[in-house]
Amino acid sequence: MNMPSNAKCPKCDALITRVTAGHVPIEIPMGNSWNGIAYACPSCKSLLGVQIDPIAIKEDIVTELFKRLRK
Repeated sequence: MNMPSNAKCPKCDALITRVTAGHVPIEIPMGNSWNGIAYACPSCKSLLGVQIDPIAIKEDIVTELFKRLRK
């Protein structure tokens, strides 16, 4: 996937050619929680976005399937 050549941080206007990523829990009040990934501008550290960690969710699905198949 190619990043648009003019992608800029909405806070500091730095050109975004890479992001800093880190693990963050995603919690829903009185509900489930998931492993997430937060993306930040490498220049000013402003949060650009958060999503459910696709690798962790895949592992959770495989684990759950194996548990159910063993019943």
